[in-house]
Amino acid sequence: MRKLRLGMFAVGFVLLAGVGVGWYVRAMQEVPPSQVAIGGKVANVQLATVTGEGVQLYNYAGQQGTLVIFVATRCPVSNDYNQRMADLAREYAARGFAVIGINSNRTEPGDEVARHATEKGLGFTVLKDPDNKVADYLGASVTPEAYLFDRDWVLRYHGRIDDSRNQANITARDLRGALDALLAGKSVTVTETKAFGCTIKRVSRSS
Repeated sequence: MRKLRLGMFAVGFVLLAGVGVGWYVRAMQEVPPSQVAIGGKVANVQLATVTGEGVQLYNYAGQQGTLVIFVATRCPVSNDYNQRMADLAREYAARGFAVIGINSNRTEPGDEVARHATEKGLGFTVLKDPDNKVADYLGASVTPEAYLFDRDWVLRYHGRIDDSRNQANITARDLRGALDALLAGKSVTVTETKAFGCTIKRVSRSS
C-alpha cells in the first residue's frame, strides 16, 4: 500500500511539474519577439495621450534622435529610476533629443500615469500604449526598458539604463554612452543590454 501511495504521489508530482513547465513556457511566450532589430527603422506606431487622444510616434522626433523608455507607476524598480530618467531627459533634451515615456501596463490608467509623472517630476511626456501593441511590436518586457532611435528613426540602442538599481553600485552607464555616441556622430559600441525590472502587465490574448 505504501508503495502504491508513493507511486501515485510520484505520478502526481510529474503531472504538476508538467503543468508548471507548460505555464512557464506560455508566460515566456507572452512577450512577442521585437519586430525592430538594431539597425532597423521603427514604424510610425500609434500611441495615446494620458487623456486618450491618439498620437503617433513620429510626432516626437528630436533633432538628434528620440529616446523611448517604457515606464510604470507602481513598479519599484521603475520608480527607483525616476530621478535618473528625469536627469537624462533634462540633459539630453537640451542637446537635441526628444525623450518620451511609454506606459503599456493595462493596470495603470491614464489619470494615474499623468499624476505619477507630475508627482515624481519626470519632466518628459509619458504616453499610454493601449492594449500594449507598441510594447509587443518592440518586444519590450519590463519597466524600465530603453530604446534609442537616431534622427532617421533607426534603432541604435536597446536595453537597460545602467547596470544597477542602486545608484551607489553603478559601473556601466550604457544608455548614456549610446546617447553620447550619437551626439558625437559615432557608432554605438554597446548596442544591446539586458533590461531588468517589473514585467509589463499585458492584456490577455486568446491563444
